[in-house]
Amino acid sequence: MMKKISHLMIGVAALFVGLGLALAVTSTASAEKTNIPGPYSRSTPVKARGTWYGKLPYIHYRKLIVKKHSVTWYEKDKRAGVWKKTRHLKNGHLFVRHDKMKFHKKTRDMFGFYAANQDDADFNYLSTKRVKGKKVRVMISGNGGTYYHSWKNVK
Repeated sequence: MMKKISHLMIGVAALFVGLGLALAVTSTASAEKTNIPGPYSRSTPVKARGTWYGKLPYIHYRKLIVKKHSVTWYEKDKRAGVWKKTRHLKNGHLFVRHDKMKFHKKTRDMFGFYAANQDDADFNYLSTKRVKGKKVRVMISGNGGTYYHSWKNVK
């Protein structure tokens, strides 16, 4: 029970951080596209790269493909067999914000994938979670989603 409460608290804190930083994103992301201000970059974090899978209860599955200079989001209904691309950011359109946040006694490296003039929070951090007795890497979204590297952990 305590573990669920701590994960909930981390999620709520990440959401507030994301919302606060989203306000900063709208003003700085609209700056010159060639000059990246502050904690932004065009490169995604190395440990976050790859294909990540997640789901929303009773609605659909999600897939996130993170490459060095691009991020692509896909969705699929539970009954449909085709992934549909919902969003794609690459090169000059991708802003990656890096930040650090202290939770309890741990410091987490937070990152978000943004487009210029985007005004909503989109923050993530990497962690581990026990699935069937094994520790697996997960990417936790500030919006409440959990992404796994393996499709079998989602089903």
